[in-house]
Amino acid sequence: KDITLKVALKTGEYIKQYCPDVDVIYTRSSDVSVSLLKRAQIANKKDADLFISIHCNSTSSTSPCGVETFIMGEHRNNSNLEVAKLENAAILHEDNAAEDYSDFDINSPEAYIMLSFFQSEHKNASLDLADRIQNQLVERVGRKDRGVQQAGFLVLYKTSMPSVLVEIGFLSNPEEEKFLASEDGQTYIASAIFRAFRDYKNDYDKNNDNDTDNDTDSD
Repeated sequence: KDITLKVALKTGEYIKQYCPDVDVIYTRSSDVSVSLLKRAQIANKKDADLFISIHCNSTSSTSPCGVETFIMGEHRNNSNLEVAKLENAAILHEDNAAEDYSDFDINSPEAYIMLSFFQSEHKNASLDLADRIQNQLVERVGRKDRGVQQAGFLVLYKTSMPSVLVEIGFLSNPEEEKFLASEDGQTYIASAIFRAFRDYKNDYDKNNDNDTDNDTDSD
């Protein structure tokens, strides 16, 4: 929670500095707990254009390492399912979990199949952003590439905009934990996420400008 907060704040500061026309909204800006559902509600209430959820990975083994970026969808392998289960297990510490998630069973494969039906409207845009983030983390920061994946995440399924979940590394891997805990490591990760966002935004703005010009020409 400390590492992800620092990376999120650094990412936001880069966006504020280099994209001053963008309003950055944090689901938390201090060491507080925010439910998975509340995070989506914050984004929806503010009518956000993008939702980026930053996480650290972990397994029972010290060997796995690398970065992966997820969008909402159906898991293609057990590894993706386990990541989703790990992240969704946060609801076990929430007071109103049964009410907020309709008794969602984090261990039920059927529950994840149901989740995979959400976000289809924004799937292509989410995939575009995820690809950009993954590429920056691998090509510019030199992290091991675990790919862009799909899985059922409770933090994503009720967002009403393109949404991604970024696993920035494994705390269970000693070498990667050291990198993530370092100031340089957090700066590299944050700048990579920022660059991906900036490029996504620039292309989005350019395409929208072209659409507007085409509309004007047709008149």
